[in-house]
Amino acid sequence: MPTHPLATPDPAVLRWVVPDGLLPFAGTVAAAPTALQALMDDGTLAAVEAVPGAVLTLLADGRTWADEGARVRTALVEALGSPQGWRGTEQASAVGPDEALRAAAQEIAAGRVGAFARSHGGTLEVRSVRDGVVEVAMEGACHDCAAAAITMHARFEHLLRRRCPWLAEVREAV
Repeated sequence: MPTHPLATPDPAVLRWVVPDGLLPFAGTVAAAPTALQALMDDGTLAAVEAVPGAVLTLLADGRTWADEGARVRTALVEALGSPQGWRGTEQASAVGPDEALRAAAQEIAAGRVGAFARSHGGTLEVRSVRDGVVEVAMEGACHDCAAAAITMHARFEHLLRRRCPWLAEVREAV
């Protein structure tokens, strides 16, 4: 299972990037497959949270990533192989394909593709996601620019399709 950790502002928290749409909910993890659950039960992990495209792990006080990182990665990769074994708390929300697609689209639009559009005086905004179709608005200098279609399809859609293969279409919002 492809995962890689990213640092967060809190040194006790790692953001593990996982395939979009893998877990069926977003929120605090109440139960996880065996090895990850064991790290939650023995106090290695103070909390685990599922978010679209990532899992956040919070080490318990007195623990370090240097000591625990390999164990957490191994347990997480094993747990991600059984997504049906994950359960969120009552406050967790269901994440279906369109919700995962929206989160990935918004992240890409806020990231390097959006930065590219902004560097040219424009914006790329995700307007709607429904049934696998993402509608984006190209505004500012991007509105009516001949290169906007290239930005929308060759950059934005390409990255989104890599993350969310169930994407049906990207189209410009009217």
